[in-house]
Amino acid sequence: MNHPKDMNMTKLHTVCPHNCPDTCGLTVGVRQGVVQHVTGQASHPVTKGVICEKVRHYPKKIYSEKRLKKPLKRIGGKGEGKFAEISWSQAMAEISAELLNVKKRYGGRSILPYSYSGTIGVIQNASMDRRFFNRLNSAMIERTICSAAGNAAFLYTMGAQVGIDPEDTVHSSLIIIWGANTLLTNIHQWLLIEEARKKGAKVIVIDVERTETAKKADQYIQVSPGTDGVLALGLIHVLFEQELVNQTFIRRHTIGVDHLKEEALAYTPEYVEEMTGVKAEVLKQLAIKYAAHKASFIRIGNGQQHHTNGGMNTRAILCLPALTGAWQHRGGGAIFFNLSQGRVNSKALERPDLRTEKAKLINMNSLGEALVARKDPVKALFVYNSNPASVNQDQLTVLKGLKREDLFTVVHEQTMTETAMYADYVLPATTAMEHLDLYKSYWHRYWQIGKPVIKPLGEAVCNTELFRKLADACGFKEECFLEDDETLIRQAIIDKPNHWQEDLLAGKAVKWPLEDVDDVEPWTAGDYLTPSGKIEFYSEQMKQHGLSPVPSINKLMKKGEDEWWLLSSPHRRGLNSQFLTSFYDEGEEEPLAVIHPKTAGKCKVVEHDTVSLFNRNGSIEVKVKVDDRVAESVIMIRGVWPHKAFGGKNTNALTTNKLSDFGGGATYFTTLVKIKKKQ
Repeated sequence: MNHPKDMNMTKLHTVCPHNCPDTCGLTVGVRQGVVQHVTGQASHPVTKGVICEKVRHYPKKIYSEKRLKKPLKRIGGKGEGKFAEISWSQAMAEISAELLNVKKRYGGRSILPYSYSGTIGVIQNASMDRRFFNRLNSAMIERTICSAAGNAAFLYTMGAQVGIDPEDTVHSSLIIIWGANTLLTNIHQWLLIEEARKKGAKVIVIDVERTETAKKADQYIQVSPGTDGVLALGLIHVLFEQELVNQTFIRRHTIGVDHLKEEALAYTPEYVEEMTGVKAEVLKQLAIKYAAHKASFIRIGNGQQHHTNGGMNTRAILCLPALTGAWQHRGGGAIFFNLSQGRVNSKALERPDLRTEKAKLINMNSLGEALVARKDPVKALFVYNSNPASVNQDQLTVLKGLKREDLFTVVHEQTMTETAMYADYVLPATTAMEHLDLYKSYWHRYWQIGKPVIKPLGEAVCNTELFRKLADACGFKEECFLEDDETLIRQAIIDKPNHWQEDLLAGKAVKWPLEDVDDVEPWTAGDYLTPSGKIEFYSEQMKQHGLSPVPSINKLMKKGEDEWWLLSSPHRRGLNSQFLTSFYDEGEEEPLAVIHPKTAGKCKVVEHDTVSLFNRNGSIEVKVKVDDRVAESVIMIRGVWPHKAFGGKNTNALTTNKLSDFGGGATYFTTLVKIKKKQ
């Protein structure tokens, strides 16, 4: 018998759109066109009905009083938040006229589209928007804010940005979670790990903080910030010294082992202890334990690669499964971002052929520099799927650029974000519950279609519809700007097997075609996509790029006696700059700076004191929580909070504009601050 609250309730399936590896299948309860609740889709082969706290609260996001429902035009100063409602026809006419004027006066390269992963849906993330900006001959943003250093390390070492099938990790016998709080950021990987534990697997966590995941592990190893590569090279040193490497696998599948061995000689257990804080004996035992398990698995997280040496950190870690031959055993190997498993037909979606001029490239982590540059300046900024005023490093320079009166700025958003406050026009955007999209995970191998479960609120439009409108207003006549979202989805998968396409379009979660398994797991056939065709301990390509051809950590930033590393790890309720604002506004939670008891004693602060964290870049004020889960050298603030939580800016006011050693990645965690109690 139906419960009264379920009467007249329709249950519909869709997909979580957020930048998370799990890409969960969702079941949405809808009554009279209104979302009542969001739960997990039990039939999904990997996520199996389990979802996180963030998405469970999704109706709050959809129906927030802060949802934008009409186009807005600025009537006050930039950053004041004064706007007037206008019609879509007026907005499109004025925005298109200004973009075309900027192009005519300064060239297409002076127009900068800025987007990232407000949705990871294939179509709403990168299709009609790319066509529009290619047709404008605009500048192009290098989207490197998240995992660029780690992904580049995989390309140099393995030839592909891909690891093992996560479903196989139930067969792992030893699991190392390195630089990730998996219980918060990849919950379904943890559930698979628990299955492996039932079969006897042991779990080791390596991190700077004793996280929720670390507390559930069999062993926790605390490492000093940014020294993960030193620790990995120390393990490599012991593996060679104790003759624990798999010579057969190395001979058949790798290149440059002698160069790696020579480099590792300097990373003695004693040196590693000095640099990382990990005891020499713990290092030795870990190396021996790792080598003893054929099906050893390393879940490489984001934390260790958000440093100035983040690429080398990842590359050093990635050498470990090749040295022991773990790749050849089911459940053995590593995962970082499984980007290569499941390629879409991006040329068909993005239409680079529409471009008639070579694009000017701007690294998104250097947005502040680009916005304040006097030479070849950015004159128009178009932001969607992102909130750079909050998430970008070197925040104060970004805000300075956004304040420019001569910078024409358009923001497409769901709510009035920090970035939207500086816009000339703000256009209302749909949520994932209100539009069609195609989803593929960067962790598991299942693709899904996310269908709209409700109509768009107010006058909100999805990304693809926005750029169709703009193309029409600009007078673009190419037929590709008339194609609907279902056509775009078909173009994205046109080169896939027919039966696979049919199942996907019918609403099933379908696994990346087995016909392409050698592309997904090149090591199973011993056919790597590197220049040498092998796993490259020594990379000639890196040498040609001016980098050390073998993993090497030859320069670590030193901290002063009165300085601490400031780290901002993921919050259970937030995802980048999303979700936390509502919890802060409702008084449920606020940001806290977690410091070690010895740090508190040294700085003469106690629990709940307000302190100033500052460096040459800026300062913020925040309350203190005293807890020994962090190292003495660390100040930890969970989440990217709204600016108002710190009085007008957030932790990125303290970060620099430095990039990672390679890949052009963000270096949020190479941030040193001083601490002072507020009187």
